[in-house]
Amino acid sequence: MCHRNMKYLIIFMIGIAFQAFAPGCDRPLEGEARPAPRTVRTVEITHPERRSVSRSVGEPGELEAFETTAIHAKIAGYVKTWTVNIGDTVKKGQILAELSVPELEAELKQKQAAVEQAIAKHKQTNSAVRVAEANAAGAEAKIVEVRAGTRRVEADLARWKAEFRRIEDLHAVRAQTGTLLDETRSKLRSSEAACEEIAAQIKTAEVALIQSQAALDAARADVVAASSTIDFAKADAKTVEANLAYTKIEAPFDGVVIQRNVNTGDLTQPGADKPPLFVVARSDIITIRVNVPEAFAADVNMGDRAVVKLQELKDKTVEGKVTRVSWAIDPKVRTLRVEIDIPNPGGKLQPGLYAYATIVAEEHTNALTLPATAVVNEQGRSYCAVVVAGKAVRRPIEIGIGDGILTEVVSGVDEHDSVVKTNPASLADGQSVEIVDPTPKRTTP
Repeated sequence: MCHRNMKYLIIFMIGIAFQAFAPGCDRPLEGEARPAPRTVRTVEITHPERRSVSRSVGEPGELEAFETTAIHAKIAGYVKTWTVNIGDTVKKGQILAELSVPELEAELKQKQAAVEQAIAKHKQTNSAVRVAEANAAGAEAKIVEVRAGTRRVEADLARWKAEFRRIEDLHAVRAQTGTLLDETRSKLRSSEAACEEIAAQIKTAEVALIQSQAALDAARADVVAASSTIDFAKADAKTVEANLAYTKIEAPFDGVVIQRNVNTGDLTQPGADKPPLFVVARSDIITIRVNVPEAFAADVNMGDRAVVKLQELKDKTVEGKVTRVSWAIDPKVRTLRVEIDIPNPGGKLQPGLYAYATIVAEEHTNALTLPATAVVNEQGRSYCAVVVAGKAVRRPIEIGIGDGILTEVVSGVDEHDSVVKTNPASLADGQSVEIVDPTPKRTTP
């Protein structure tokens, strides 16, 4: 028993001694050089290349027709015929349906008859003007005629006044008889009566002229009134014609009928609150509306190139341009509304398709680029690692735009430099490196 305990004690003491001296067994002896650690790293390199690089923002959206119009009836009527159905392609101005409104047709005939009546009245008033003009001309001629007779009568009166004074003087000296004096006085009075008669005729002719001129003015006023009546009657008829034109339902533009809610004999009711007769979507231009986050809003401008990917068409891509920018940020979702118009010849792109739009805000062609993995950004500065004489040397660079895969290098390196392709931040400045060929070696069978 004592021998066994002694054995365990010896084993325990040996274990303690091993733990005490083991940590120091790897330590170099005093004065002996410490072995250098292994610092050579294998790296893959790349060379700056001239390529196109862009700065872009991508957002999902949905294709929409450039215009979609719900066509309502302007007047109440019964559907006489309809000529198109959903999916039909239509042209601008094409008749989609026609309404029957008999009361409007009858009213139009009545208004057209009123126009004809007004035209006839106008002709009648023109004739009355011509008659009044003739009467006025006759009255003026009558005055001229009467005034010409006045000069003759006045001359005759002056003659008999002189003759009467001469006979009267002779009778006073008894050189002439009383009979001759009486005859001369009668002639004088007859001449005076003739002058009074001429004066009365002049007044009568002047009154007749005034009356004929008044009749002429009235006739001319009737012509103006008749002209106004014609204009009013025509305007009234055009109003009915315009309402009657609404019986023909026309396509507002070239497009496709996407809804039909009308049948023969239906009674249409005017107003946009009623179901539309048809809905037509424009097909030559498709629009995608996307909401750009506030952080990228300042980068998007009208005219920027946009690439739209359509997942439902096997990731087919089409190109367009930013056509409209709302300018104001939506305060609720902090996004900017952007619209992109895409030409759609043949109408192959359909509204409702899900799409992903990438807007190229800025693009540089023939730019010197590096893979984004070769660039390190620290504290507002950028650098890459260049292999020089077997060592990794950190090289400060000035960078431009990037797309997440490539980064534009404005200065700091050229196309002949060997740049560490990935994880340059893990290399110390001046660390020894060994370049590896990333191309796998082909084995000979």
